[in-house]
Amino acid sequence: MKRFFTVFLMLAMICAVVFAQATKELIIWSAAAEDEAQALIAKFNEKYPDIKVSVIRAGSGELLTRLNAEQPRPKGDILLGIAKESFDGAYELFRPYKTANHASIPELVRDSAAVPRYYGFSMPLQAIMINTKLLKPADYPTSWADLINPKYKGEIIMANPALSGSAYAQIYMMYKLFGDDFLKKLAKNCTFTASSTAGPESVARGEYAITVTGEGNIATYIGKGDPVTYVYPKEGTGARFDASGIIANGPNPKNAELFMDFITSLDAYKIILNTRNRRVVITTLPGPKYLPSLADIKLIPYDAIEAAKIREDLTSKFSDWMQ
Repeated sequence: MKRFFTVFLMLAMICAVVFAQATKELIIWSAAAEDEAQALIAKFNEKYPDIKVSVIRAGSGELLTRLNAEQPRPKGDILLGIAKESFDGAYELFRPYKTANHASIPELVRDSAAVPRYYGFSMPLQAIMINTKLLKPADYPTSWADLINPKYKGEIIMANPALSGSAYAQIYMMYKLFGDDFLKKLAKNCTFTASSTAGPESVARGEYAITVTGEGNIATYIGKGDPVTYVYPKEGTGARFDASGIIANGPNPKNAELFMDFITSLDAYKIILNTRNRRVVITTLPGPKYLPSLADIKLIPYDAIEAAKIREDLTSKFSDWMQ
């Protein structure tokens, strides 16, 4: 009887391995835009036409809640397009896998482990936006440090970091570079708005000369013909990125590996760049339309875990300094 049970167990294990290798399905949990995700899947299916891809699309918070709720056997294979800090916060729920394109992905925009659990998808870089009719090139700020120059008082509009995630990322970067005293001066040198879109809108209309915003917003206004340009601060801008990774213990592990090889390929990054004009994480492709290549931008580390830990304290202090 014991021998029969041993043989049965071995056969079950072999069948499980064969089944894992032979599945023809892939389930992607995606926070990416629908048109972007569909374009990526269509390209993936050109190479693997026999794999049926299903997409569950939701916000990153909802997807992470589902991932935790379905442990230890989640029903998804890939988590696509959520913030790096979200991967870090649920790190053990993702499976290490070194993709075929590992060497082409800069270390700053992937998991730093020898066998990463996630790879960069796109980068929401922050930059300085300038109205070219209000400032001459010789007067452009060229650094984060320039933003506290008294000559710009009344000329800078920024979003309130207590109300905007991107604005918080901006002041966190400056806090790491210069500390509290700098932020106190910044708070007195700028006008603040509740909306992260109001800053670039106001600069495009000529109501203010300077704002700090996501580079994609700047490209949008340049494309509309507004008199604006960009400056990437000489100290560098934080290497924040969205990422993708394999969900541990998902139902289709081999197909998940094939998809990670694809999503880190040049073909996939071209789709991300062209579908939504989003910056991708490799330096061999140009930047989005109207913006420079990643190779021409200085990046600095962005500690998303620390940023999240100190957010309440830092925004509270900054709110006091704004008074």
